[in-house]
Amino acid sequence: MTGIEDIIRLITGNVSGDRKAEIITRVKEDKQLRKDFASVKNAWALSSSQSGMPESQVENSYRTLREKMHPQKTIFTVRLYLWTKYAAVLFIVFGAGILSHKYISSVKSDRLAVNHTPTEVVVPAGQTAEVNLPDGSHVWLNAGSSLVFPVSFNNSERDVHLKGEAFFQVKKGKIPFIVSTKYGDVKVLGTSFNVCAFDDSQFQTTLEEGVVQFTGKARNQKVTLEPGQQVCVAENGQMQVRQVETNRFTSWRSGVIVFEKEPLRSVIQKLERHFAITINLEDKTIGDIRFTGSIENETLFEVLEYINMTKPIQYSYDKKLKQLTIKAK
Repeated sequence: MTGIEDIIRLITGNVSGDRKAEIITRVKEDKQLRKDFASVKNAWALSSSQSGMPESQVENSYRTLREKMHPQKTIFTVRLYLWTKYAAVLFIVFGAGILSHKYISSVKSDRLAVNHTPTEVVVPAGQTAEVNLPDGSHVWLNAGSSLVFPVSFNNSERDVHLKGEAFFQVKKGKIPFIVSTKYGDVKVLGTSFNVCAFDDSQFQTTLEEGVVQFTGKARNQKVTLEPGQQVCVAENGQMQVRQVETNRFTSWRSGVIVFEKEPLRSVIQKLERHFAITINLEDKTIGDIRFTGSIENETLFEVLEYINMTKPIQYSYDKKLKQLTIKAK
């Protein structure tokens, strides 16, 4: 039987021969094993960019994490907790189970020392992740997002590439920090800001602290933001700057999603990423319904009932396909 330990051995190169082929075959055939493989692979790639930590601190952190875990509690988001020993020590919270550093630390450090390829962290729907970058900056990645960054930054710029949504706490320094997206680049020296750059949503950058400069790719326009401001980019490339309550756009880090007069079609996009589900809006006429509220610990069906209070809807759920269909009553 193939499990998490076998996946770790496969990714870290501690398995060979027939057993390796067997694990690969099982991962290809089993949907849950494919998800586990993706999560472990992301975390393993991420761990290669982390700096060292004393073993005693690793052990203390591990004990603290164990004490916080409740064996019966369901965890709906997966967070990557990373500490390193020889640049490769790892913890991952998988629901009620913990994957600890003892499976990773056996890999020799010289296998990672020569790794200069970019690191990519991909966060599946229904999960979030926290990333420590090589310069000490901290990033929260939202569901359905990915971040690419080098093992170490050069002396001219700190450049990362984002698809999806992330909140950045950038460590101050003389070298510019640049977040590259398909819509344009966000340039800072040290600040806290949110970037939303999903393919199916309007681009937004929201500034919490400091100063950022956004350069749009469509029209090569530049705009500088002050705290509490947000820049949005329309489909035609036109930029708009407005004053906002930043918490509305950053609270997702703590598991809270806020909607304020938001069209149902936009709400559905966020629900799909948050709950890792496919939602079909059968009746397109209800897509323009505006919804105001927030979700934190509510289930998907509790959220649907809130929507139902705004506009009567009908919905059906296919458990096998994890697919929800919504239409007007």
